[in-house]
Amino acid sequence: MKKCILFLIVSSLAWGLYAQVDLSELRASIEADIAEEEAKAEELAALEAQDAAANEVAEVAQESAEIAEAKPEETVPLKTGIVGYFTNPADTEHHKPLRNIEVGFADGFKMGFGNALVGVGDFLKKEIVIDLDELYDKIPENGVGIGANLALRPLYVNVYVPKLGMGFGLFTSVDGRFDGSLRKNLFDLITRGNSLEEPNKSGTIDVSGAVFAEAGLSWRGSFLKDKLRVSAAPAFFIPLIYIPKSGLTFELDAEQPETGNLYLGINGDLNLYGAFSAPSKIGGGADLSVSGEYALFPILDVGGTISHIPIVPATLHGTKYTVTGDIINTPSLLDGIGETNIGTKKVGSADERLVVRPLRFDFYALYRPLRRDLLTLKPSIGFTVLNPSEEAYFNGVLEVRLHIGRLPNIPGYIFNPYLSTGIEEGYWRHKLGYALNFRAVELDFEVGLKSQDYLMSYQASGLEFTFGMKFGW
Repeated sequence: MKKCILFLIVSSLAWGLYAQVDLSELRASIEADIAEEEAKAEELAALEAQDAAANEVAEVAQESAEIAEAKPEETVPLKTGIVGYFTNPADTEHHKPLRNIEVGFADGFKMGFGNALVGVGDFLKKEIVIDLDELYDKIPENGVGIGANLALRPLYVNVYVPKLGMGFGLFTSVDGRFDGSLRKNLFDLITRGNSLEEPNKSGTIDVSGAVFAEAGLSWRGSFLKDKLRVSAAPAFFIPLIYIPKSGLTFELDAEQPETGNLYLGINGDLNLYGAFSAPSKIGGGADLSVSGEYALFPILDVGGTISHIPIVPATLHGTKYTVTGDIINTPSLLDGIGETNIGTKKVGSADERLVVRPLRFDFYALYRPLRRDLLTLKPSIGFTVLNPSEEAYFNGVLEVRLHIGRLPNIPGYIFNPYLSTGIEEGYWRHKLGYALNFRAVELDFEVGLKSQDYLMSYQASGLEFTFGMKFGW
């Protein structure tokens, strides 16, 4: 009996100890679960606080944007007076490209001729009367210049990328110009003749000319929020024809004027260079044209261009010719003036020559007095170093341009007439033209009067015509 009681007591103690161990482990597990749940609750509360703060910031930003969009004028107050006239925003988009892709021939065909001696009006008369004394008095001491020019731009392609604010393109062209200068002593002979005191006379006629073909790439870009626009156009060129400045001498021989013995001849050397003079040695050159324009005020831009900065000159090989001939050759004027006979003779090879194209600088301003594109005034000044005539000329031009007519959602204007007057590269020029723009198609026309003499430039002593077309969108 005692043994049974002792067994029950020992069993109860053992079971109590075992139960106490299990309850401790259970309590620890429960406390760990409670701590984990409290940590998750705190993390969730922190995330909810962050979301609420972010939503509040977004709401404030949206409200600020809506206020700024609804009242843009209140952010920048407009100024009054002369300061406001120049600094307040203007309604202008002249610097924006009309087409993102453009193909055509701008100024595709141009030709002209000019002189400083006679005009078209001198021949549009029922009776043509030439006053030799008056003609001689009009001739300046350095003589009379005559010249002709021709340009053909058969193809160009431009691509503009709005996202980049840049445009790229390629172009080709052919440009030619020929100049001559007739000295005053030649006109002294023609208008006044010779005399017993001075039976023999002589003088010179200067001639020069060149035709260049080119192909190149173009780039343009906008910076400083479209305030600064720059462009560059490297080109490779080949002189197709090149005649350096040469003097041809004329001689008058009238040793026996009482018998009518008269001789008038011409002679001189002429060097002719060109790409086809030595086909196996064709040498082209390279140059660079750059331009820049800055919006000084919303209604006033200033800019400049430099054309044909030499990089590599073209190497030319040529041929030397002798020009000789008789203009008048007779022992007696009673028998007539004789037969005119002028010819050229190849006498050898000309020295190798390095050639660059004419270099030109221009500085201009674009002024919109009405604070919009309707009326634009463009004064410009500059100078040209002309090759091959070896002359330097001052350039000064004033251009007035109108922009009229708009189509919905179409950039640019439909009618763009313009008028310009001034002196360029030795010629007084007065031009009238217009660009007719329907975005997909643009037609450009221009006619002009030109002459080396200012008064003669209004008498159609020289004419110029230009036509071009553009396609794109």
